[in-house]
Amino acid sequence: MKKQISFLLLSVLFLAACTKSQLREDELLQKRDALESATPSLLLSSIIQQTAYAYQAEGGVSNKTLAVTVQYMQGNRSSDDNIYKSYTKPKSDLYGLTTTIKLIQASIDQVHAEGLKNHEGIFLIFKSLAWSTLTDLYGDIYYTEGLRGRDGILFPKFDDQKDIYPALIQNLKDATQLLTVGTDAIDASADILYAGNKTKWIKFANSLRLRLLMRASKNLSNASAEIAAVAALPLMSAVAENASIPYITGDRSYNWPMSLDGYSDNFQIFRPSKTLVDSLKALNDGRLQVWVSPVEKPWTNVKADNGKVTATTDPNGYTYSSTWEYIDRTNSGIKGAAKFIVDSLTLYAGYTAGMYENVLAANGSYDFPTTIFNYKISKFSKLLNDKAHNLLRACFMQADEVQFLLAEAAVAGYIPSANAETYYKTGVTLATSRWGVTIPSNYFDSPAAKFPASGTNNQKMAKIALQKWLGLFLMGVEAYADHRRTRLPAFELNGELSNGLHAFPLRFRYPESEMNNNSANYNAAIAKLDQGDTEYSKMWLLK
Repeated sequence: MKKQISFLLLSVLFLAACTKSQLREDELLQKRDALESATPSLLLSSIIQQTAYAYQAEGGVSNKTLAVTVQYMQGNRSSDDNIYKSYTKPKSDLYGLTTTIKLIQASIDQVHAEGLKNHEGIFLIFKSLAWSTLTDLYGDIYYTEGLRGRDGILFPKFDDQKDIYPALIQNLKDATQLLTVGTDAIDASADILYAGNKTKWIKFANSLRLRLLMRASKNLSNASAEIAAVAALPLMSAVAENASIPYITGDRSYNWPMSLDGYSDNFQIFRPSKTLVDSLKALNDGRLQVWVSPVEKPWTNVKADNGKVTATTDPNGYTYSSTWEYIDRTNSGIKGAAKFIVDSLTLYAGYTAGMYENVLAANGSYDFPTTIFNYKISKFSKLLNDKAHNLLRACFMQADEVQFLLAEAAVAGYIPSANAETYYKTGVTLATSRWGVTIPSNYFDSPAAKFPASGTNNQKMAKIALQKWLGLFLMGVEAYADHRRTRLPAFELNGELSNGLHAFPLRFRYPESEMNNNSANYNAAIAKLDQGDTEYSKMWLLK
């Protein structure tokens, strides 16, 4: 089975590696719709793994754009992502997921013909997940006619997002129904997500439906009733129900992507943001030590501590060594850097948001062999540079996100009898426990974490959004779509972004090959955008 899966995955990865123009040429030649008949079990395991790894990679562990945009990380030297410059160019991320979608649709067609309702239901979940990701990032997309070269549709029209979202939500309703009545056996060994547990699959479908409904809640006429109905259905409520799969050692393509080059240039360049580090500090949150490593050469204003070494072992057993450096203004290098020091007397310091070229301003760093090294800013933890670990997973959705969605729905009045504070606290507990952290009994007593039960809806939403953002760590697709919708947490003017020169981007630009090879439909699509094919046009979700 493993050899069969590896062969199919290799084929999919080969297609994904094609250039933008080749992808369109392949579609014109109707090659992208070729799929050899495969067993439902093989299709199931392949779709789960391919979709999970592609989705998590887009969120930040491989493609850093979204993770930097939502300030989980920042580039440690000139980085276009830090000031959103990468959004000013066409983005070909579309093709990374359409290859997987093609496999999903072909699989749906096959199992539907065979009457395998459980498998069809599961594949419909992935269809909604993948297409929702693409329409969330681009706006209108060719949902109906795309990837149908074998049907003679070589130049697909773009569907309106307002029509796509109801279709995706209906897919999830259909998935739940199919899984409820289906009798075909789900191979537990091939189901690498839920080991054949239909109850968990149904909870996943319902939970994903809640996510999409909340995202489109301001634009769907029946959103309130739909959200109330879904809230009453079985939903994810425990870590064991999370939709995620592990990474594994061995073949490099199955490793956690941040590990691929070890502690190399790429891992050195992308650092935890100051936004992330300071938020965790304010909450006295144990995830700080799980995600972030101690600074190698932290600053101290205590002369006697100059050269003192502090050894640290994080909760997962990884060890670090930090050598304190006195802020000695008689040293010309330190004197020049001193005015940029923003974090001293601390082992954990993040990279200031929006910093683009002035590396010296990164917490007064002055002593480095090249600009990728910065001894005054934390790296990510050694855990996040490991190839595989029980805490490193490719995630679609977690129970904590569901609880935060319910908390928001309660605040908005969609489920008026619900207690938003209870959902909030449950979400925080689930989110931290997923990383092996147990919150102290007084965690919610601190002003940073306390839920403002008697406060305004805006105050309540601010608390929910902060914890949801932390819960979505390195799930940049969801964190980006969520922040863009709520504009919370309020980090858009943090650090070097405070000058307001870099407006928050609202979408990806369509791939260049759409402009070149599907120009009529591309032009029709961008004509509906209020500012054309730019990162500032508002898609239907945001109107």
